[in-house]
Amino acid sequence: MRVNKKLLSSLFSLLFVQSIATALSITPTSADRGASRYVIENPLPLADQTHEVVRVAKTNVILISQMSNSVLLKATVDDHGLIKDISAFQLGQSTSALHGLALSKKYPGFVWVTLQKDNKLVLLDPIVNSITAAPEVQKEIDVPTPGLGPHYVGEYGDELWSTLQDSSHVLRINYNDPSNYTIYKGLDRPIFIAQHPDNGKFYTGEDNDDKIMKIDPVANTTTQLSILESAGTTPVGLIAGPPGLGIWFTLLGNATQGTGTIGNLHADDTITYHTLSSSSWSKKASLLHLAFDPEAETNYTLWLLASSIVKSDALDMIIKVTFDAGWTKIVSEDIVVTPTQLNKAHRILITPTNVFATELASSKLVSYYTL
Repeated sequence: MRVNKKLLSSLFSLLFVQSIATALSITPTSADRGASRYVIENPLPLADQTHEVVRVAKTNVILISQMSNSVLLKATVDDHGLIKDISAFQLGQSTSALHGLALSKKYPGFVWVTLQKDNKLVLLDPIVNSITAAPEVQKEIDVPTPGLGPHYVGEYGDELWSTLQDSSHVLRINYNDPSNYTIYKGLDRPIFIAQHPDNGKFYTGEDNDDKIMKIDPVANTTTQLSILESAGTTPVGLIAGPPGLGIWFTLLGNATQGTGTIGNLHADDTITYHTLSSSSWSKKASLLHLAFDPEAETNYTLWLLASSIVKSDALDMIIKVTFDAGWTKIVSEDIVVTPTQLNKAHRILITPTNVFATELASSKLVSYYTL
């Protein structure tokens, strides 16, 4: 019998197609997805260390400190956080070590800066109406002995409070009468300082000793508070919350472990710890800095900055954390990984439309557009 090869081939093809059709099902499914992200990495003039960032109130001008060459950057940004124009100004000598930036309330539009190696606190008018105009010095205050190395500075009424990293002191000084001052001896490496919104005392994280020092400027006393060992190590990023919310800080961890934990220090000096849990990334995050959302009193949101500054395999991330109305429990977490990794992400700044973060080691400013 003669075989019709063409017919046989067609039958085999039909059977093959049918077998595929019955073995593999294709079904429409959900295409839900999160919101699009608008993330920009703004290149900055090259420097070994890019540190602080602030926005001058009611302007589109941001100021950035570069400590390794003592340079202040003045930039204008658009609504999406893109730098449009930028100028650079060396403050003092290349070795003066510009670091801290803090907006003045007493002198709106002015900014306090620290020159860590020159041992000075300086009030600047950044001249926001001209991007190319050099900032002008309004006040210079020498740090009294035995204090050395002003790192962070903050203005409280007629006083400045500054952490003196190189001598492990905290300085309180009246900027109208610099002879009116107190120096408090702390433990190794105080970084941030904040006034508690509920008890009026001042607190500073001493990250090399895993302690927080409480300062009572009326009684002129200090007390050391310990960090819960199981929560983590290296208390940094210490800031004051709105009234009733106490002080908040991050735990950076060490070269081998980050714990994704933040602390809330209450008026009675007890501490409530909150640990991130949405992913393996957040659980192991090395958290360096934090800031309250401008609408925090109604949206219960904190922004955290995770950094690779001490842990070489840590992710550099911006993390949005939303709490319940009582600020007792984390209800959601949202993570943005910075495009450049191992950048040692350093400081975070929140505006109504953007989250800015400095990249210490890569001379960049990240902008995350949040609308």
